[in-house]
Amino acid sequence: MNEAELKSAITDYLQFLMNQGKLYFDRLNSGEFIEVRGNSRRRIIGCRKGTADFFVLIKSRIIFIEVKGDKGRSSPEQGAFKVMVEEQGAEYLVIRDLEALMEVLR
Repeated sequence: MNEAELKSAITDYLQFLMNQGKLYFDRLNSGEFIEVRGNSRRRIIGCRKGTADFFVLIKSRIIFIEVKGDKGRSSPEQGAFKVMVEEQGAEYLVIRDLEALMEVLR
């Protein structure tokens, strides 16, 4: 499973759990985006570079999840984000398969 497919599977799984009231999550997108509506365009600024892919709140745990494929590596910005998150008392996970995430959230 490549990284895009894994992100999609994780989104589906987290949405399933959120629909059951078991957690709250958001997909975090970094970078800049152009929104086109009819003849108008609007620049949207997402999260900062290095921000994790997902934010999860479950039973008073704050977890940031970075999704990587089998050979994916973290960037220096992602490493800095991890340090900052952990200094604030939250968890930071690098997830490479859905089963690993399922285990962590049990």
